[in-house]
Amino acid sequence: MRNTTKALTALAAVLLLTPSSGLMAQRRRGLVDVSPASERHGFWINFSGGAGAENWRFTNEAPSGSCSRPVGAYQCEDNWKPSIALGLGGTVNPNLRLGGELNGWIWSHQDNASGAHVTSYLASAMLVGQFYPVSRLGAFVKGGVGLSQSGEDFYGPDDISETGFAYLLGAGYEIKLSRSIFLTPMVSLLHHVSTNPDDIDNLGTFHERVLTIGVGITIQPGR
Repeated sequence: MRNTTKALTALAAVLLLTPSSGLMAQRRRGLVDVSPASERHGFWINFSGGAGAENWRFTNEAPSGSCSRPVGAYQCEDNWKPSIALGLGGTVNPNLRLGGELNGWIWSHQDNASGAHVTSYLASAMLVGQFYPVSRLGAFVKGGVGLSQSGEDFYGPDDISETGFAYLLGAGYEIKLSRSIFLTPMVSLLHHVSTNPDDIDNLGTFHERVLTIGVGITIQPGR
């Protein structure tokens, strides 16, 4: 009788503890699966657009013309034209995203000297990084290096273009709309440098830069 009572008591204890253990396990799994609201993780992709102001100079050429904003020795047209960027990559940790980015700026206009229709552009392909000083905030600074091409398309044999190197500096803020989507206002400066081997006029190295103010959408699909 005593043995029977002990066996029934042990069985009842096992039955009582089993649901509780299972429930605790489920709760633990739930806590592991749900990421903190501020976490940046996994693959990301960003598309952004804005207005870009361009200016340029040759190292051996004296500046001419005027700008309504101070640009040092740079020449400029006082205009803001379309500028777009597409980037994607991965998240190293909540403080750092790394990836690749394509940038493009374009200006379609009439050339004052020839009267021809001209499309000026600056495009680049870069390796970029975004650093978040405070992991729980959306503020970041951005940098990148890569290849670039600047040119003017006259829709004829007189088209000109120069390939060179570029770097990018910028800053922005990720505003969390959901766990996977961020609204990303930002400002960036793209600087292109190239040297023409057929520089018969001895103009020197060509520098071009585009200051862009824009906004983008960043999506992180998952881990």
